[in-house]
Amino acid sequence: MISDLEAKIREVESRIKRKEQRDQPVHQGFARFKKQASAFAQTALDDQRTDVANTVIGMLGVVERQLGDG
Repeated sequence: MISDLEAKIREVESRIKRKEQRDQPVHQGFARFKKQASAFAQTALDDQRTDVANTVIGMLGVVERQLGDG
């Protein structure tokens, strides 16, 4: 029973930490950047440049994982 409660406490602390990180300027800036980069990727797809679109989408995925947003 105690180990279950300790696990729940760690989970709550982890959620709090992630929420605090989202308030940092780098996370807010990434949200704006992601919107612009996604629009650029769509433009590349519309122009038959799947290579460019895939590169942008892949880069967004890497940054999301690094920031813990993904």
